[in-house]
Amino acid sequence: MSDPLRAARWTPGGPALVRSAIGRFAGAAAAALVVLVAATGAADTGTAWFAVRALSDPAAGAAPPLVQVPMAVGDRIELTHTHSVHRRPVHEVYSVLADAGLAMEEMRFDAHGANLPSGPETIDGVTTTFVRDGSGYVVDHQGRPLGTVRMVVGTADVDHRLAAGGRRIRLLDLVGPGAGVELYVQTHRVAPPGE
Repeated sequence: MSDPLRAARWTPGGPALVRSAIGRFAGAAAAALVVLVAATGAADTGTAWFAVRALSDPAAGAAPPLVQVPMAVGDRIELTHTHSVHRRPVHEVYSVLADAGLAMEEMRFDAHGANLPSGPETIDGVTTTFVRDGSGYVVDHQGRPLGTVRMVVGTADVDHRLAAGGRRIRLLDLVGPGAGVELYVQTHRVAPPGE
């Protein structure tokens, strides 16, 4: 009776022992999947989902995504809009991080305005590079990790628009002006309402 499989087959309760061994194997496989997701940001080693959700009452929990776009680590997301005060274009670039977050890459604008940088800044220990080129100003944020980006969607004259994964998304097509939204990355797709 030294053979564990033979013991499992021939002793009372043997099938439970086999089920237990299978359960341990399944647990090890699940643990390996968790490690894979933690290391790569997705179970298939290359896909993350950039998503936008409406900000709601914190007591209600996280809202489902309004839109999702498949992305890979390092892919860029662009946000363009017209500055609400000085009415000039602003272009922001974010990237997808391996830990399922967003990083700030750069900001471009052609004229100074309220709440726009006017020189290099040190934020969370990262110093931006501020350069004036032929088309205006470029602020390089050096891939500063942000996690998520929360913002208020402007009116039609501000016209916040995203470009991500080959898709163009007008935020006013998702929510009304003045609504809060969160831009974020997740490691799995969640079906939007009605899908």
